[in-house]
Amino acid sequence: MGAWMVGPFLIKYEWILLLMAGLFSYFFMKSKTKSDRTFQEYFFNTILNAVIFGFLIFKFSTVLFRPSILFDQPLSVLYMSGGIKGILLGLFIAIIYISFKCYKGNWAIKSWMTVIVYGIVTFFIALWTLRTLFFLFIRLQYE
Repeated sequence: MGAWMVGPFLIKYEWILLLMAGLFSYFFMKSKTKSDRTFQEYFFNTILNAVIFGFLIFKFSTVLFRPSILFDQPLSVLYMSGGIKGILLGLFIAIIYISFKCYKGNWAIKSWMTVIVYGIVTFFIALWTLRTLFFLFIRLQYE
């Protein structure tokens, strides 16, 4: 798909599109929950924590699946990702965390699921639209 070089950093176009789609879904979920500010704050804090936990578990799950890497090349843990196993483990832990916070906060599961489904659907629609517009823009530029 391509990338931009910003100094020593390589930023893929796909990452920018994912970030923009994430922002669209964030603002859409924020507008859907604006009637109940306490739920909104609790929900977004929980989701942010779940995303951070999921990412950290994904990133450092290499240590769980291959502990010998700590002794052989300890700095390579920073450069490696967890792969599919790490993604699944991070997603599983994030879902457990969200379920626990939903139960602990005494919020209805329907309100949580409604906002989460709105966010997921908005994310994928925004991502598809942005990728389509990106490819159309690039194609028109080179014709």
